[in-house]
Amino acid sequence: IGKAGPDAKSFELVARRGSEVNGICSNPFLEYAFQTTEYRIRVTINADGTWSYEQDTILLVRDRPEPFHHTDRNTLHKLGEPTPNPTARAAS
Repeated sequence: IGKAGPDAKSFELVARRGSEVNGICSNPFLEYAFQTTEYRIRVTINADGTWSYEQDTILLVRDRPEPFHHTDRNTLHKLGEPTPNPTARAAS
């Protein structure tokens, strides 16, 4: 299990099939057709306040001989300050 310090500007999360911690949950259809063997995401907190991520999900696709890497990356921009939802506001 990894750790990130409170001032870390990047961190990575990894889940692997069969792991006793940080494992992968699935359902019957995905197990049959798109079995996930690993999920990995690296998050970077940028100096301008944005957050960037790079993600890779490794799938065993039915009837395909090689694992498939489903990748994604993006940069997230904060649009405004958060406001509590009505239920959270009522509880405070």
